[in-house]
Amino acid sequence: MNKHLQLLAALTFCALFGSSHPAGARELNYGCSEPPLEVTFAVVGGYYKGSVSCGNLFLQSNIPAAPVVRWNGADATKLYTLMLLDFGNANGSWPDPVASGENSPVRHWIVGNIPGDTLHGGGYLESGSRARSKDVSVLQPYRAPHIPVVSDRYGFYLFEQGRRIDFAALPGPITNFDYSNFRDTYHLGDVKASNYFVTIYTSESPFSGKPFQGNDVSKTWHQGYGKGKLAPSD
Repeated sequence: MNKHLQLLAALTFCALFGSSHPAGARELNYGCSEPPLEVTFAVVGGYYKGSVSCGNLFLQSNIPAAPVVRWNGADATKLYTLMLLDFGNANGSWPDPVASGENSPVRHWIVGNIPGDTLHGGGYLESGSRARSKDVSVLQPYRAPHIPVVSDRYGFYLFEQGRRIDFAALPGPITNFDYSNFRDTYHLGDVKASNYFVTIYTSESPFSGKPFQGNDVSKTWHQGYGKGKLAPSD
């Protein structure tokens, strides 16, 4: 095989198999499984739909409460673990490729032992009566996005458990969450379903009729631009 054919074969292989999909990779990236995890917020004011759709936009002030999470592919006989993570930590503003902040990743929601029949049925809701029961392990209650630098991405990840897990309390602050160690400790395999959204900060709701703006980042904008490891997406 000559060099041109070797190069063509290598490029073809990379195109077919080289793209890391979030539903199968050990390293978590922002992205959507196929089909995506169904996540629906009750948007304050009802100004727009609350369905998370592979990177759509939400105003920070509009999603203070935990969403409903549903997955049609859930096995009714299995239990699941749900994570909501922020890998950017608002060190920049998506979609600019600014490196993740020093506190990344941040855990915003960690729930284990979610029954598959709940996910397959009406969905898991943290405020629901079953969610408050001993059947479900809420390790990190939902923490609404807090964005000091204009915009940020947040990813949902669902894992299937091999059995019911006696989770230990999560130590320390919500920052610098070692999700890889968490997955290894509890033998969580590949991501079964995922989704993500973008949240932005504004000083006033655009629906209020009042003038509004984002944060003044003129003194820090693009500092360290392109340095460090970026949190990728599909």
